[in-house]
Amino acid sequence: MVDKEKFEKHEKERKKNSGSIFSEIILGGQDGLVNTLGVILGIVAATNDPKVLLAGSVAAAFAESISMAAVAYTSKKSEYENYISEVNKEKQEIEEIPEIEKEEVRKIFKKWEVEDNDIETIVEIISKNKKAWIEIMVAHELEIGKISHEKPLKFSLVVGLSALIGSFIPILPITLIPIIPLKHAWLGSIIISALALTVIGYIKTKLTIGNPWKGGLKLMTIGILSAIAGYLVGYLIGGM
Repeated sequence: MVDKEKFEKHEKERKKNSGSIFSEIILGGQDGLVNTLGVILGIVAATNDPKVLLAGSVAAAFAESISMAAVAYTSKKSEYENYISEVNKEKQEIEEIPEIEKEEVRKIFKKWEVEDNDIETIVEIISKNKKAWIEIMVAHELEIGKISHEKPLKFSLVVGLSALIGSFIPILPITLIPIIPLKHAWLGSIIISALALTVIGYIKTKLTIGNPWKGGLKLMTIGILSAIAGYLVGYLIGGM
């Protein structure tokens, strides 16, 4: 017999981990950082005016965070609406063509190599509980995970705020231009961004799978190469 206290503790910990918003923080933070760094490098390649650099990078930071939040919201909202639509379709099909829906349940368990006798028992039990029946069909026939209607707003806020914080990482050295030369400032943006991306990649890989250091270096390389594209665009336009 499983200890009830241990079981509840385990369930609580699993729900806590599965509901982690770390992936959303990574999404917003990485995107905001890389895009803003690209804007900084593009402006530096086109002009030496520190006011233009600061104004352009700050504007890019806020525009990026608002854009990311809006896209995150509409994306999750669309996913939720699609989930509800599929649930309603399954409800209708269970009412109108129950035998076909039972056969689809059998197909799911046959795929898992469950014995035929056991499958019939399982189908009989599931078909008596419409809620369980619908959830199984949506999750394992349509392969759509359950989506909360509350998540779109939460998702968008987390992504937007993370994008804003990430965007200001490469901006920090730019704010020191009155103290340090412009050249040192944008080089500082590259260095601090590279370090931040390495740390983010390390933590992300540490919490998932793979070598953390390789994950950190991979994310840093991809991010910096993406930002360099901004420099090339600024260089080409600045040379016109």
